[in-house]
Amino acid sequence: MEPDQTIAREMALFRVQAAVENRADIMQFAEIFKARIVDVSRRTLTIEVTGTQDKIDSFERMIRPHGLIEMARTGEVAITRSRPDQ
Repeated sequence: MEPDQTIAREMALFRVQAAVENRADIMQFAEIFKARIVDVSRRTLTIEVTGTQDKIDSFERMIRPHGLIEMARTGEVAITRSRPDQ
């Protein structure tokens, strides 16, 4: 597949330390990256991020200093773009 003719996405789940004092910051990062909070506990948040590899990498860099506990990534999934005449 040619990169300019491909739509590619990746999904990642991040479990992050989320004490009361920094929970709002983490939730704001999720909002900025259009991520979803998929699980909440007293001490952690689990966040789902979908997008390009660069977006996932950027989110990881932003969230890591807050206490990244665990991360799982799907790897890239891709499909060719439709031709304009279809």
